Amino acid sequence: MHCLLTFVFLLSGTTHAKNILIINPIFGYSHVKFISKIADVIADHGHNVTLFQPFHTNMKNLDGLVKNKNIEIINYYPDHYEDLLKSEDQTFTALWDSRLANNPVLFSFMVPKMITGEFEKTDTQLYLDTNLHAELKSRKFDVAIAEAFGASSFFFAHLLDLPCIPVFSAVRFEIVNELFGQPSALGYTTRDGSKGAPDAGFLDRLNDVYRKYFEDLGHSGIFQYQNELFQKTMARPVPSWKNLVTQSPIFITNSNPYLDFAVPTTATIVHAGGITMDLNKVKHVGPLTEEYENILQERESTVLISFGSVYRSFQMPDNFKAGLIKMFESLPDVTFIWKYEEDDAEFKKRLPKNVHLKKWVPQTDLLADKRVKVFMTHGGLGSTMEVAYSAKPALMVPISGDQPQNALMLARHGGAVPYDKFELQDGEKLTRVMKEMVTNPKYQKRAQELFEVLSNQPIDIKMSLMKHLDFAMQFPNLRSQVPEINQVGLIAHYYLDVVMFLALSFAFAFYLLVKLLIKVYFKFIGKKTKTA
Repeated sequence: MHCLLTFVFLLSGTTHAKNILIINPIFGYSHVKFISKIADVIADHGHNVTLFQPFHTNMKNLDGLVKNKNIEIINYYPDHYEDLLKSEDQTFTALWDSRLANNPVLFSFMVPKMITGEFEKTDTQLYLDTNLHAELKSRKFDVAIAEAFGASSFFFAHLLDLPCIPVFSAVRFEIVNELFGQPSALGYTTRDGSKGAPDAGFLDRLNDVYRKYFEDLGHSGIFQYQNELFQKTMARPVPSWKNLVTQSPIFITNSNPYLDFAVPTTATIVHAGGITMDLNKVKHVGPLTEEYENILQERESTVLISFGSVYRSFQMPDNFKAGLIKMFESLPDVTFIWKYEEDDAEFKKRLPKNVHLKKWVPQTDLLADKRVKVFMTHGGLGSTMEVAYSAKPALMVPISGDQPQNALMLARHGGAVPYDKFELQDGEKLTRVMKEMVTNPKYQKRAQELFEVLSNQPIDIKMSLMKHLDFAMQFPNLRSQVPEINQVGLIAHYYLDVVMFLALSFAFAFYLLVKLLIKVYFKFIGKKTKTA
């Protein structure tokens, strides 16, 4: 299959294969999976790809992410890798029921230090490893491609004297999107705690501005901390992260315009959302194992429950679990398959017979089966894409990060329902919502409609990505597609000075008009009244 794809792509336009270094920091599974898929697509297109993977965590489930056998993978294990192996996988248990974790103010101060702390040791070693620099330089790469979640990969590419194209594994990263000319998404996207347009009121808009300000402050803090680390490590003046990131003519994101909110954009933003989905595999899923076949035959309707790999079900607060158990008991005609990562004999005793706990589930295969009626998920972008491409209704229970916006993004199409994680403890409400989704055909109908749109997009995602990438490598210094108005400040950008001038002018004119009318009144009408 990869050979066939490569041949097709070669016929469609690539005549000069490029030597490409893709920097894939190992720190988050969804990030790594997306970058690995990007590597596959580029290699299938006929380019020579080297995937450089510096380890920041002890992630182990990497086998099989890269499909193309022609890709050379260089795993970079830092000196403290043995310590990483001894550390436990981060599962962020506190985020389950912490109201403070998603507070924008705390996010802006805590998250930058937390994330850069995870990166610091490996990044410092990368910057100082001159033998590695020499080895990679000797390979004569034409360009680098790197995850834009932070700045360290761009500083590393700078040490290798390579132009670097930014990629982001989530839908958008506003502080970077805006550097590439995309206007502010305020009002275009629905933010946590706000109503979307046209129902948004003043308080919703105020909440949007409040959240955007502190989110941007937190995200820019990540880049700034890494900028300071790079300068401290190199002990000399270094370029700013903004200058390095914006040297690229394009910014590749994991957004799909037919799934995402409708937002204004520029030609520099390349949408690659859905590239991790194999449409042919989705439409032609093989048979389930006998174990799952027997489970799906138990009842007419089945619900799949999974909160991903970071937010693990067994670490869910007890009051949340009690709400789910109440739902299980209230819906005896529905089978529930729950991804529950720990063997707990005592907990199993609390569950009714219509619940099956599994440490791991074949999620894609189950979502493709029509007997599975609803997917209850945390709303990570990977799961959001999978459920959108499976034509399956979803009950979205976001925990943190970009998940609230992913839930709202999918819900706007009508096949998904966002659900507050703190209301998991309300078993009666959870039962009402789940029963409605299982029995009301409108959710399945809307989910199917979205799937038809996604599977019939007018432009092939992979072809679009490669055309833009080839174009960017041909014209590496092109910046004409970034609006020049982005170089001015907030006042000039939104013509606030003109609005203020016109408002004051009208106010002054109205004031003069009123004074004139008062004078006329007293001069003519008032005099007549007095005479009479």
